[in-house]
Amino acid sequence: MTLGSISLALLACSEEPVTTTTPSTPPSKPLPDLSDALEKRVTGKPEEAVELLRRHNKDFPDSPEILTHLGRALFDSEQFAESAFRFDQALSAGARKELLKEAALAYLKAGDAGSAESRYSGYLEQNPDDKEARLAYGRVLAKTGKHTEALNSFGMATEHATHEDCLIMAELFFQKNLLVQAEHWYRESARKEDGITPRPLLGLLRVKLATGDESSAEALVLAIEKSNPGTIEGSGLSGEAAELLRKRRGSDYSERGLSPGEMTISELASALLSVASSPATEEPVVSRAPKTSPASPLEPSDNPKPQPTEPIPGPTGDSLSLADAFASPVREELDHLEQGRAAFVTGNYTSALLSARKAIKDNPESSDAWRLSSQSHFQLGEVREAEMTILEAIRHNPDDLQTYMEYLRIARETLPGPRYLNELEKALERFPDSTEILWQLARRYHLVERMPVTAGILYRKLIEKAPEGSVIGQQAEMELLKIQNL
Repeated sequence: MTLGSISLALLACSEEPVTTTTPSTPPSKPLPDLSDALEKRVTGKPEEAVELLRRHNKDFPDSPEILTHLGRALFDSEQFAESAFRFDQALSAGARKELLKEAALAYLKAGDAGSAESRYSGYLEQNPDDKEARLAYGRVLAKTGKHTEALNSFGMATEHATHEDCLIMAELFFQKNLLVQAEHWYRESARKEDGITPRPLLGLLRVKLATGDESSAEALVLAIEKSNPGTIEGSGLSGEAAELLRKRRGSDYSERGLSPGEMTISELASALLSVASSPATEEPVVSRAPKTSPASPLEPSDNPKPQPTEPIPGPTGDSLSLADAFASPVREELDHLEQGRAAFVTGNYTSALLSARKAIKDNPESSDAWRLSSQSHFQLGEVREAEMTILEAIRHNPDDLQTYMEYLRIARETLPGPRYLNELEKALERFPDSTEILWQLARRYHLVERMPVTAGILYRKLIEKAPEGSVIGQQAEMELLKIQNL
């Protein structure tokens, strides 16, 4: 009976419903009000905003909103490295991709151009029409040594380019030995600048010296020294500029009893400028170009201003103004070659190639048209076609050094090492006075062929030929010292 009672009791217990109590989930903590931190930033107290946001970040470490505002406050307080880190955290936590632009700028301010480049690249994939970011990306690419990519990026936003952007493009084109494009952007830089500073003028002088346009180069030397005395001395162009004035104005110095061989570029220019300003002149010298011209590339056409410099005396007693040095012949309609060059400058290489082909059809013996075709093929990555067309350009103008330099640049990409070295040797035979070819040949023997004795001989020859004070001569002296110290 006892066992039966126990069994019945257990059975009764088993039939009762079992109830379980589920613990209640505590409600999520709401994000704090960030208005105080924002007010601190707006009122110029970013350090206090950083402290507030750091406290919020401890409680909510994965909040993209708090991390974004913390990154901005750190940027305002010039803590750029940590600002970039916080922006990256915010992006990882789910912040919008537009924040990549702010992260790129923070990295750039922190001195990390490589990280800035990758952030700008990611941002532009999502926002390809942001011209401001496109220009900033071009500046970073130029800084990281990706010159072709930089020019392509600038080319997508040239209408918004600042005078500094134009100057960067000019210098990159000059490094690539694309002198027509370099000249164009030096002019654009001067036109967009508020006032005229020596940098675009020195760039244009460099182009004129490289192309052998001695008349324009002389005018620029005198204009630069008149407006900014002593500027050429520290530019690396003093030797070439001084030699130019001695060559073209030697009789003027002799008439005044001066010894130009012992004078610096500043002294040479000053002597000529003092003659120009002498009151003994019976009639005022009139410039060939108007003092203010709507067509002048130095002044906006809708807001003409007086030219900043007076006319400079030319080698034959007539005058050259600064506007003369910059002025281009006015064409009512661009021909195919000029259309192609304009397209090339803006990065439209396909259009440039089409225009170059039309120019070749108009004149199959135009070395310039064949050269533009080669440059366009090269920028489009069509290296073999670039090689064939530059050889055709050389065939029609075999004595042009700049065209031959274009060929060597392409040959470095297409030819095996021994053949490229042979081409450099042949180039030096053809242009024995070219310091640029000497430099490339010396570097090839020094760094690639590992023949320091031969390289040393070539460096010494280059030093002898280079103008006094030239950058390339100084570089050769440094490399020669390295070889001698081995």
